Parts: sequence; structure tokens; C-alpha cells
Amino acid sequence: MIYRFEQEDFKNVYVLEDYYCTNPFCDCNHVTLSLCDREDDQNRFSFLLNFNKTHANLPNHPVLTEGQNAILEEFMQEVTDEMIVLFKQRYIEAKAYGENNPMSYLMLEPGRYVNYLEIFPRNQERLDFKIDEERYFAEDAYEMDPRNDNKNVQLAFYKFDPHEDSPPSLFHYTYYLNEKQREEEDAKLEEANRDLMEGFLRHTPNLSELMKKRYKEAKEIGQKLLDNAPKMDFKRHKVQRNETCPCGSGKKFKKCCGAKLN
Repeated sequence: MIYRFEQEDFKNVYVLEDYYCTNPFCDCNHVTLSLCDREDDQNRFSFLLNFNKTHANLPNHPVLTEGQNAILEEFMQEVTDEMIVLFKQRYIEAKAYGENNPMSYLMLEPGRYVNYLEIFPRNQERLDFKIDEERYFAEDAYEMDPRNDNKNVQLAFYKFDPHEDSPPSLFHYTYYLNEKQREEEDAKLEEANRDLMEGFLRHTPNLSELMKKRYKEAKEIGQKLLDNAPKMDFKRHKVQRNETCPCGSGKKFKKCCGAKLN
């Protein structure tokens, strides 16, 4: 899309680029727009356009200059309902793409546990169960980093509510693949939570095998993300005698760690 400013101060012709979050579990309801000078690709700025016709700055991005803010305000005045409809349609298409291609939105963040359905959005195997005709479900999350052999799963339990899309969790439980560690974790459960956990186990007799299988699958995806990550080119630097010692002491290298090497 090409956007032209007619005012005297805005003679540049800007190309409007639109970017979308492909995570089907993210209800962001916005599009990231970038206005790029057609003659100078370095002259660009980006912002979030919400579907209610408001805008916001991108997190962790430089604050817009006075000139960029003026261009943005002029652009916002000319945002039409037809443009919003187009952006919404592309937003839906992006989410559908993500459902079939989770690698497009998954990121390897060491220490972060990711919901299994977010890793495998097309999986239909749910952790639903009943206790005294009351319906419950559990969600399982995994730390995908293959370098961390943590061997545990984070479980969250919920009571099913047909009128609530995001019910509050009842409790969280760390499921260890190691049986002894699992027994120690079970001993910490409160009585009400223990009853719920026992009901869950009765309805999921193959839980141990299922958790091991999903744990392995999550780590395999993490390995793919690690393999596809940009390679960093680290260059070795030989510290010179009169340079500041890299240990942080503030002393010269020859009078600090360098002296210990001699």
C-alpha cells in the first residue's frame, strides 16, 4: 500500500507495510504498521494500530520524533472503516496461518513454560475430566529449551464454565517425570487439591506416558528453534598487558589476572 502526504511539510511518499501476530492463542486485536520512505528505506517508523482506530507505540522501540508524530496523526485522521476491515481480514488470515505453522510464532525463551496447545495448536487431545458430575480440565506447559533437562511439567487446573472463556485457575502443580520427586510434590498438596488431583489421575490412567511423550515433543520443537536461530559470530580478543582487566577489578591486566598466568 502506498500512502502519499500532500501537505507542504510531508512531501515524501511512504509505503505502508503491515505485520501481524500469527499466534492463534493471542487476542492482540491490532496490526503493526510501518511507514517507510519509498526513496529512503532507512527513513521509517512503526507503531501499533488497534482495530478501534486508536494507536500506540511499539514496546522497546525509540520514541517517535516530532515530525514522525505529526505524520502519524495525519495518517490516523485518514484511516477509513474499509482499511480496518482489510486489516482485520489479514489478521484472521495470519492467525489461521499460525495454527498450521506454529514455528512462525514460537520463540525459545529459556525458563519460560509454554502451553502444549500453543506448541501444537492442531492437537485435539484435551485433559478434561469429571468429578461428581462437575467438569474440570487441566493445561500442561513445558520448558522447551533442549539444553535444560528439567524433566517436569507445569499443570494448571480449571473448573469448566460455559459462560467464561478464561476461568481462573484452581491451583498449579509441578508434575515431575521422576516418581520420587512426584511423591514429594504430592505430599505438599492441600486436601481439596489432592482430591482434584486424584480425580484427574482416575480419568487419565496413562498420564505418566502422556507427560513423557509431550515433554519429548516440546523439547524436539525447542531443538528446531535452537537450530534455526541466527548464528552468532564471536571473535576472540587477546587482552593486552596494559588494557583494563576483563574480570572487572579496574586494574591493568598485567597487574591482575595477567600476573597470575605468569
